[in-house]
Amino acid sequence: MKTFFVRALSVLVFATSMTAVTGAYAQTTYAQYIQLWKTNWAAYEAEEAIPLSQRGVVVQSVDLRIVINRPIDKVYAIYANVYTATGLHPYLSGIIPINHHQHGNVETFDFVALENIPMPDGTIYNGQTISRQRFHSDEFYYDADTYDAPGVITHQHIVFTAIGQGQTQVIEHLTFEAPAQYIDEEVQGGAYAHQLVQQGLKAEIEAGELDATSFDPWLEGK
Repeated sequence: MKTFFVRALSVLVFATSMTAVTGAYAQTTYAQYIQLWKTNWAAYEAEEAIPLSQRGVVVQSVDLRIVINRPIDKVYAIYANVYTATGLHPYLSGIIPINHHQHGNVETFDFVALENIPMPDGTIYNGQTISRQRFHSDEFYYDADTYDAPGVITHQHIVFTAIGQGQTQVIEHLTFEAPAQYIDEEVQGGAYAHQLVQQGLKAEIEAGELDATSFDPWLEGK
């Protein structure tokens, strides 16, 4: 399968994407987002290096399945585009691209997800979740790891399978790691958000409202 990512990105593309950031995040510069990603990714790697039994976190996994009535090439190319979740994910308000590169032999996209998350007390938490997404286009799957303070981690393994007659099954294997006081909220809210995105993507892909795009306009949110 020919990958739908066409070339490496320039700083200009990253800077252009910042123009759409508004609200609580508008005063953050792109340089600050880069530093945020680097700092929090280092924190993520440090946490992951500690055995789970010593980290004081709870781990729960959820599998979400859906069948989309379109061929696997098209479904993968659209579904793996994180920007397609904008408007479908109930908390996601924006994506800040950080880096598109080869990590070993794997095409990789680093970004910050801006989220407005309702809290039990009625306030809104302005989350800045860092993520690294790894694409295995020839095998029709991708992985993503996300991290947000205080020590909330999600591992995603998204697998696409052609099941005949132009249909594609998508299974999202989601694993949540969080301190005990946050785990229920993370699992329930995370699974709910991913289900809404799945259902929205199925409807829009089957209706022909979404097309695969090359990587540069992808990161600009077009």
